[in-house]
Amino acid sequence: MKVIGITGGIGSGKSLVARLLQEYHGAYIVNTDCIAREQMEIGGVSYQPIVDFFGNEILCMDSTINRTKLAEIVFKDKEKLLKINEITHPLVLEEVKEVIRTLKEAGEVPYLVIETALMIESGYDVTCDEVWYVFAPEEERRRRLKEERNYSDQKIDSIFESQSKEEAFRRKFHKIIENTGDIEDIKKQVAILLMN
Repeated sequence: MKVIGITGGIGSGKSLVARLLQEYHGAYIVNTDCIAREQMEIGGVSYQPIVDFFGNEILCMDSTINRTKLAEIVFKDKEKLLKINEITHPLVLEEVKEVIRTLKEAGEVPYLVIETALMIESGYDVTCDEVWYVFAPEEERRRRLKEERNYSDQKIDSIFESQSKEEAFRRKFHKIIENTGDIEDIKKQVAILLMN
């Protein structure tokens, strides 16, 4: 089983590439954002440490973490962003490693895909056999985030600011998917990268 990391900035098309790998090549997808969300739920491993650090003002009436409020706090304050990453990243990485171990033992899946925007920052790349960088122009990413997620320019700016820049991705990862919006072209690029 080959472990492939899929990374790139928000709105670049990571999920699309992961989905194509799943649909056409039998890959198993691990989305680090989904794991982080599950771990933040009541009873999850990162719930209490986050509440202890950020306080009860981040909680909804039912005691769940208000992720919108938490995101607003961390994207405005670099130190708090570092803190939440310090809490969540090692816990997510631990679970990712466990999923990899379990699936390798089962031997039924040809590829496991780790989809994450924070490949460099979180150290997921060391658990991968190879990492693919999905590139889309910033203006295209911005348009998608506005249309598909209804994000404001301010929110997009703060997220872009907190993520690795294109040069950092290209310097570190040499297998690149150029996402120009043509799905057939992306399918071809995926097939070519799998052969190399």
